[in-house]
Amino acid sequence: MAELTFPELQQKMQLGKQKKQGVSYSFRNVEDITTKFKELDSGWVLKFEDCDPIELQGRLFYKSVAIASKGDETHRAPGYAELSEVPVIHTKKGTTIQQMQVPQWTGAVSSYARKYAVQGLFAIGEKDVDEYPVEENQEQGQSNQQQHPNNPQIQQQNQVRYIDDNQYQEILKTVEEFATVKGAPFDTVANFVLNKYQIQDFHQVPVDGYNVVMEYLSTQIQKAYAKQGS
Repeated sequence: MAELTFPELQQKMQLGKQKKQGVSYSFRNVEDITTKFKELDSGWVLKFEDCDPIELQGRLFYKSVAIASKGDETHRAPGYAELSEVPVIHTKKGTTIQQMQVPQWTGAVSSYARKYAVQGLFAIGEKDVDEYPVEENQEQGQSNQQQHPNNPQIQQQNQVRYIDDNQYQEILKTVEEFATVKGAPFDTVANFVLNKYQIQDFHQVPVDGYNVVMEYLSTQIQKAYAKQGS
């Protein structure tokens, strides 16, 4: 066991985003961070305190507090993630596809809150997707995702079909073009788009949502080219 001071522990806990099997972009989740912590065997204890949802400016947020302790020394850091409606994709056919069940979505939100908390606790560097510049119409897109929460068509979740490998590769190619035009790292842009649609992997794009995602990417690419020409 290597006994570390807290600043030394923070230095040892720096880790980048990684590519996982079957996924062409890099990301980092709370499990990656806690696994790294356990591997260090540093003499510190890490735990999370999950709080009841809190309301900030009329919006509900899930709060988690990451706590590192050793003897009488304790360090804490909070993390927040919005507990919004389960994200949906509106297709041109007028159907609404719910991307996951409510318990799955709640679990995903709590996982994000823990990730942000433990990243803050250990001062883990590298820009995360939330720091990526917001495009002009992102807020409108997020607003549209929360409309019609009682639409009975969202009950089709169990029948959702997801895109095939060819469509998956097309999305990746388009994201790569978007990143090239923007002059931004591919991983950053990929995670930005994933965050917009509240998914963790482009394999989770429903068949009926494929054109929605591709049209969004094409529009952003055109805007980026237009800015270059102005």
